[in-house]
Amino acid sequence: MKIVGINIKSLREEQGLTLRDLAKKLGISASFLSQVERGKASPSLSTLKNISDALSTTIGNLIGEGQKVEDNPVIRSGERKHIQEIGKGINLYLLTSRDANKQMEPLLFKLKEGATSGIRSYKHFGQEFVLVLKGAMEITLNDMTYVLKKGDSIYFNSNVPHAFRNIGREEVEAVWVITPPTF
Repeated sequence: MKIVGINIKSLREEQGLTLRDLAKKLGISASFLSQVERGKASPSLSTLKNISDALSTTIGNLIGEGQKVEDNPVIRSGERKHIQEIGKGINLYLLTSRDANKQMEPLLFKLKEGATSGIRSYKHFGQEFVLVLKGAMEITLNDMTYVLKKGDSIYFNSNVPHAFRNIGREEVEAVWVITPPTF
C-alpha cells in the first residue's frame, strides 16, 4: 500500500492541499491520513474512493494502474540512459523511463571480459531475475554456482548472498530485473 500513500501525497501537494485540509474534506483525522501517506495504514475501499474523488482522480491512479497518456513508455535502443559503471567493466542501462509507480527495475547489464561483482558475495532486500542475451556468465547463490549462457535465465531472492562474473571471452549482455526499483 506504500505506492497508494505516495500517490495520495503527491496529488495532494500538487493541488496545494495540506494534510489537515484533505482530512477535513474527507471527515477523517489528519493523523490517519498521514499514516496512509507513509504506508503505515491502509484505507478502506470506501475511504480510498472518497480520497480519489476529493483529489479528482481514480482509485486506479492511486494504486498505480496505467500511465498518463502523455507519457511515452517506449525507450529506443539508442536512447537508453547509462546509469553507472558498478565495477570495472560492468555497465548498467535503464530499460524504462523514470516512474514513481514502478514496482520493478529492468536494466541492461553489460559485462566486459573478466568483469566481476567482486570477490565477496553481497545481499540486499528484494528479488532478481536475469536473462542472458549474449555471452556466458556465472552467478553464485550461497555456495552454489550456476553457469548461464545465451537464452538462460535465473530468478532468486536478493537476500541470498550472491555474486556474478563474466566467464567468457566476449562481452555479456543480460536483462536484469530488480525489485524494488533502485534508480
